[in-house]
Amino acid sequence: MAKTNGLKPVGQVLINEREVPFATYRVQDGDTVYGLWLKFRDKTTVGALNAANGLQGNELAVGKTLKIPLVA
Repeated sequence: MAKTNGLKPVGQVLINEREVPFATYRVQDGDTVYGLWLKFRDKTTVGALNAANGLQGNELAVGKTLKIPLVA
């Protein structure tokens, strides 16, 4: 069984015209998009993180809740 890193699907998000399940994650101090990908790379991609959350850079606002698409 694959590791989930504590991620549990809570809904669906549309990515590239496909509905995929997503979990949520609250941004902590020091988090970056790349860092989250490293943490959850067995479940998602940088592109999916960006698409699901409308992100364009690597910086994240502390306390923001992000969708973590479970595409991998």
